[in-house]
Order: sequence, then structure tokens, then C-alpha cells
Amino acid sequence: MKSTVSALIICCLGLATAAKVCDPSYSAVGDKCYSVPGLPIQISFWWASEYCSSLTGDLFHVESIDEWRQLNTFLVDKLGTSIWTGISAQGHPGTWVVRSTGEELDASAVEFKTGSPSNSDEKLCLAVEYQQDLGRYQFVDYPCSNEYVIVCEARYCQ
Repeated sequence: MKSTVSALIICCLGLATAAKVCDPSYSAVGDKCYSVPGLPIQISFWWASEYCSSLTGDLFHVESIDEWRQLNTFLVDKLGTSIWTGISAQGHPGTWVVRSTGEELDASAVEFKTGSPSNSDEKLCLAVEYQQDLGRYQFVDYPCSNEYVIVCEARYCQ
């Protein structure tokens, strides 16, 4: 409990300053804080969502193409494998929704791999997949039961 309270205090203090202050288990990227917990553990989308929640975070999502470019650079430097995002179409056929906010994904904020999203009834969760030939990640839809690495985004004090 003490570490949770500390994390919330740090989070709130971070909002009041020009530079982002992140809990020690998170890294500042732009104006958000991210963590890559449990490497090399790979888990399903639903377990990943629960795991990030237990760390007072959510699976990551981006709100602009600039934010995505910053995070992409961070991920390429750290990883090189498929990673779950906090976006799914579960319960929203044909519509990608950010689970932590309930808002529809702004497609202009992401870069989909050619052929994605497939709009398949079986591929209802979004991951990012490293494209070796491009040297960067792109968004791809997959079955939620697939197991990938996770990146958590710290929740902000509102």
C-alpha cells in the first residue's frame, strides 16, 4: 500500500512540473511514463491488462502520431518483439476502443502494418509488431489469446 501511495504522489507531483517525474519502475517518454514489466514474460491480452492494472497502470495507447514516434523509438531501443497495446474491438465490432478511456482509437495516431486491421471476428486485440525491414513497430490485430510482451502506461492523477 505504501508504494502505491508513493506512486500516486509522484504521479501528481509530476503533473505540476515541466519535466515528467515517473515512479522508479517507469521511464519517462514524452509526457507519459511507461514500464516494461516482467520481461521476458509473454501473456494474453486480458492477463496483460490485469497485470498492468496491478501496477497502477494500463496497457499503453497513444493519442497522436508524434507520441507514437517517441514511444516507438523507446520500444525499439528496449525490445524487438510483439507487444500488446490497450486497444481492442471486443464488444465493439469494427471499432477499435482504448480500454482505459473507452474512447475510439484515432487511426491517424497509429501506423498499421499493411493488411491490418483485418477486421476479423477472431482478431479483436491490437498489438505492435517489430518490422525488421522498417526498423520500427507497426500496429497489427491479433487474437486476444495470443501471448506477447506488455508495456504499461502509468495512470495519471486526475
